[in-house]
Amino acid sequence: MRTSIDFVRGLRLIHGRIGSIGGVLLLALIVTCAVVAPAGATSPPKYTLSITEGETTQPEHSVIATSGRVDPEASVAVSIIRGGIEVSRSSGDDGYAWMPSIPAPGDVVNLESPTGLNGHPGGSIVGSFVYDGRPSMDPTVCAGSVNFSGQRSTGQTIQGGNFLDVPGAYGGFERWNAVQAQITLLSGSTFGGGFLSPLAFGETVWASESLETPLAGGAVFTYESENVRPVGACPVPPAPPPPPPPPALQGSILKLARTTIHRLLKSGWLDQVTINQPGTVVQDLYLQGGALPAYAAGRKGGRHHHRHKPPALLLARGTATAKSAGTVTVLMRLTAKGRRLLEHSSHVRAVLVTTLRSASGAKLNLERRSVTLHR
Repeated sequence: MRTSIDFVRGLRLIHGRIGSIGGVLLLALIVTCAVVAPAGATSPPKYTLSITEGETTQPEHSVIATSGRVDPEASVAVSIIRGGIEVSRSSGDDGYAWMPSIPAPGDVVNLESPTGLNGHPGGSIVGSFVYDGRPSMDPTVCAGSVNFSGQRSTGQTIQGGNFLDVPGAYGGFERWNAVQAQITLLSGSTFGGGFLSPLAFGETVWASESLETPLAGGAVFTYESENVRPVGACPVPPAPPPPPPPPALQGSILKLARTTIHRLLKSGWLDQVTINQPGTVVQDLYLQGGALPAYAAGRKGGRHHHRHKPPALLLARGTATAKSAGTVTVLMRLTAKGRRLLEHSSHVRAVLVTTLRSASGAKLNLERRSVTLHR
């Protein structure tokens, strides 16, 4: 029947391209050739070994199967070998063999021709393949995504698509709204591509790989493997990695300009300090001789070491904010008590305490500076 259809299509094509007279002449030639062709001539056999695994949106509709077929029809068999032992087998005399099981990764799957075909010896293995569980689709082939990617057996061609699996009018199930995926990448064991519109819940997505191998006498062996699954939810994206810890807080007094009591009373005292990250710089000028606060005193000037001394008088304070790493200018201004003291002093000895605080909360006291101010 298929030969007749192809024959008629060929005549139509010939008539359209050559014209009526040429078509009649060529038709006579084709008919003559058909008449003189040997009655028993057939085309070389085409063998196919197929594996389908997974499920659709209808769990009761099993798609798990291993099958083999040959065209023209002849005896054919499929078998699964695990560790050298045959664990499953099916055969048929009508050119088709099928079993509702699939191999495990690492199993050997054979397609056999038990009785031979067109002069080929019987009982031979036509084709064999070590099953690797592929193709597989990435979790990102999911509802709301247009992605179509996954893993394949190296060297095999890939096809894919999606469909709706619905009960048929006469039993079984039918595929509706079938859409083909667009394959844009084949690299090593990976494939990639996409759909023109996002996948949706209720659809089934599939990926199929195939490899065609020529055999002696013009015969062909084709291996096919298909993976089928319902469209599911997309995986939760991984949490972003935690930000790297900030560098250790560092800084220094870049330039401490000289000043006098008179200038300090009039306009304050400018200082330049470097800091290696965003933060604040605080400078405190204390009268020497008193007990410095614990945060400013360090090990030698802690509260317990100077508990017999009165607290040091804070003469001046300045604060500056660094929006980024660099140098900031700090303007120290006198406190009310500091101003009263300096207005009646010809010289004083003081201690400059510089404290850095980073935006992340780190704190660093720079080395204290002893200064002497004259009027």
